[in-house]
Amino acid sequence: MKKQNRILIADDDDVFRETTASFLRKTGYECVCAPDAATALQILALSKFDLLISDIEMPGNYNLELIQQLAKTAIGFPVILLTGHPTIQSAVQSVRLPVMAYLVKPPDPAELQELVRQSIKRYETYQTVSANRERLQNWSQDLGQIEGLLRESSQETATGPAEDYVALTFQNLLLTLVDLKKVIQVMAQQDGKQDQMFQVQMIDALKETVETLARTRQSFKSKELGELRRKLEALIQAA
Repeated sequence: MKKQNRILIADDDDVFRETTASFLRKTGYECVCAPDAATALQILALSKFDLLISDIEMPGNYNLELIQQLAKTAIGFPVILLTGHPTIQSAVQSVRLPVMAYLVKPPDPAELQELVRQSIKRYETYQTVSANRERLQNWSQDLGQIEGLLRESSQETATGPAEDYVALTFQNLLLTLVDLKKVIQVMAQQDGKQDQMFQVQMIDALKETVETLARTRQSFKSKELGELRRKLEALIQAA
């Protein structure tokens, strides 16, 4: 069953807040509402969401304090700002923050729906890249430990435990290759500098893993190891 994406709607206008929530629920999203910034932060601290839709002119967010705090504590979390009184100051402030869109109330329903879809998709991509990059970095460290084990131990004492360790690490790494390739394809269609930075970081982690595999192959000869290295190299070239 497909996961239902969750949206937090923060607005002190009861009618607008509930109307927006009702509209988005009909389009397949789970919506939770908050009347002010303090309540929104409490809800976000207790549960996971995929998007925040926030009013500007509400208690606790008149100067975008809510968004500024989220930018520090929830990196990458998408926000769509809404306002009934657009000003140059608020527009400039929003540009300096990780805000997906700045909309004037009442927003066009079709535009809002599309922005919600794009924002959540982008956030899912961000989360996948971050998780896989962390896994690759951890696995690269594991491979370094294997390299040290093989270098410092005799062939007889190292082969057994090292083989089990290598098999487990490589199995986990192979499981993420398809996911990483899909992420690269998605980001190739996007022009944002932040997306490019994530891609560079991920490719760097892959390159580091390949280099460790290349060094290890002289100490521990394995067909699986060689095949994994070739797949990683092909993935880097495709990016």
